[in-house]
Amino acid sequence: MQLFIVVLTEGYYVPQILKHFSENNYHGSVLSTKSIHSALMDSIEPEPYFGGLNKVVMGEVEIARPMIFVVVKKDEEVKKLSRLVNEAIDGIKGKGFMYSVPVNYLEGLDD
Repeated sequence: MQLFIVVLTEGYYVPQILKHFSENNYHGSVLSTKSIHSALMDSIEPEPYFGGLNKVVMGEVEIARPMIFVVVKKDEEVKKLSRLVNEAIDGIKGKGFMYSVPVNYLEGLDD
């Protein structure tokens, strides 16, 4: 099982990707890194941060990249999702990046 993640430079590409995913029976979630930044700022105690994270948390860097998350049960589906993204936006290069990470536990989704 894998978590497939697409990080885009701008939201313009999200509808095209989601349309391709939906047409192929893949569904996921979209979150902006700005939302992640807000969540971090609302839930942390003042602590020293190091390197680039300090600049992000202190608001010195503008972050508004959309992220698409899709969980797939079969590892080989990651290649299909990658192909769908590339087809939807005519290649990912210069528009963002995508990767996957293993999912060791999942509860609450239908088979």
